[in-house]
Amino acid sequence: MGHPAPAVQEQSLRIQYAILIFIFLAVISLPYLFAWQGAGPDHVFGGFLINPLDGNSYLAKMYQGWRGDWQFTLPYTADVGQGAYLFLFYIFLGHIARWTGLSLILVFHLARMLSAIILCLALLRFLKSLNLPEGWRRWTFALALFGSGLGWLAVPFGAFTSDLWVAETYPFLSSYANAHFTIGLAMIVWLLTLSGAAESPRSGLISIFLALALSIIAPFGVLIVCVVLGGMLIEHFVSKRQPDADWLTLLRSLPLEGKRLLWVVIGGAPFLLYDLYVVWKDPVLAGWNAQNLTPSPPLWDLIVSLSPVLLVGCIGAAAAWKRKSQNDRMLSIWLASGLLLMYVPFGLQRRMMMGLYIPLACLAGLGMAWLALSRQKLARLLAVLMLVFPLPTNLLVLLAAQHGVQTRDPALYLSRGEAQALEWIAQNTPEQALILASPEMGLFIPAYTGRRVIYGHPFETVKASFEQDWVLGIYRNASTLDGVTSSKYYLVDRGMEYVFWGPRESELGEKLLLDNLNPVYFSQGVAIYQVRP
Repeated sequence: MGHPAPAVQEQSLRIQYAILIFIFLAVISLPYLFAWQGAGPDHVFGGFLINPLDGNSYLAKMYQGWRGDWQFTLPYTADVGQGAYLFLFYIFLGHIARWTGLSLILVFHLARMLSAIILCLALLRFLKSLNLPEGWRRWTFALALFGSGLGWLAVPFGAFTSDLWVAETYPFLSSYANAHFTIGLAMIVWLLTLSGAAESPRSGLISIFLALALSIIAPFGVLIVCVVLGGMLIEHFVSKRQPDADWLTLLRSLPLEGKRLLWVVIGGAPFLLYDLYVVWKDPVLAGWNAQNLTPSPPLWDLIVSLSPVLLVGCIGAAAAWKRKSQNDRMLSIWLASGLLLMYVPFGLQRRMMMGLYIPLACLAGLGMAWLALSRQKLARLLAVLMLVFPLPTNLLVLLAAQHGVQTRDPALYLSRGEAQALEWIAQNTPEQALILASPEMGLFIPAYTGRRVIYGHPFETVKASFEQDWVLGIYRNASTLDGVTSSKYYLVDRGMEYVFWGPRESELGEKLLLDNLNPVYFSQGVAIYQVRP
């Protein structure tokens, strides 16, 4: 029996990849459908199963776009500041919600799913540029989509490793969490997918556009791409330079990666410089940036979170470096530069972990293909183990979310009374109203109403620790503030216009706080009071 015709074989491959993508999309979407269905008559699902703290902040940014704004102001801070053109991706999604009449959370998840599809296609395009047999290419694609680390082994010892929560590192966690990590990964992969042919002006324009979009959506992705392309350029000059050749001659024969680096800088640098300028100029944004610290995990955490793929990936890196393919070598440079950037002493180290699992998975594919040349049975066994052994980590992420659904975790769900009160606020209060609420409720108010709160987010509330203590002090110490008039004085002094009182607030304080305030809303255990001088 002969081999199948090329057209039939190609069609079979497309079906196999389509099945993998379909499974991937189902895994990252079905838990949200179950969570919505599991709300029941007394609760409303907030729309986020992983990191609802940041999820609601994305929704608050979208609300600003839905309201018609293009400039971002900190919704979780009493002082709005001057505003700046930041977080335009989510503000744009808010405009889409307004134009289409769809809810903000539905637009968020539609964008998340579309971004996941784009990432899958970008990974497929990227893998075709590598020196991989077709069977190992499919394996690498599955590993890149579903792979994770061994964090599940650390959980019994009380550790919470990066593979359980640093979403931007892994395609699976990124696609499960939000849209901007996912589309950012897709753009990084696209910009690093180099071909051997000379670039056309059209390709250069596409690179400039993608770099500009990446600088808006995921600014640190531009830095990662530039460092990787710069590393490739250095490697090219070092390996190709002749003893009698001068650097000017080498620059005149600038290779493909040098041209791509130039396009990325042209497209990505302007908006990055604007980011730096507005954060430096606006004292409110400067205060936010000063506490927006994301240090890298300790080395042991990183090793656990990238194993077991890390071991085989190192083998693949050694094999790739012996080859002449620039894309194979680029993977090693990407991985090495990412690991180095993570420990450069600056406040946003963890952002350099963005997409780090992708080159590692690809290098693992190269390592497995190399091992299969001499020990095919061992390679097949390792291939199964590397797909199966980290699987409990992703299952743990999914099961943790389902536990939150079953228990109606207040971080994931609003009570029906709280949701209706938020609707009333959105329809009956001024757009710039400042509302006092518990720290937990302060997270939801900007996301569902666009109104500001004193405290609601540990990063996007300027002077977050001070403001959180102030809010908790008002609720908990109303009876020790020299009487009712004194507690109202503190509210008026901070410019407070409304006080939210629901189940979460009842757990913190005493009704004494509400005396001498004007009740304007009450339903299903939630009251709203107006503060008048």
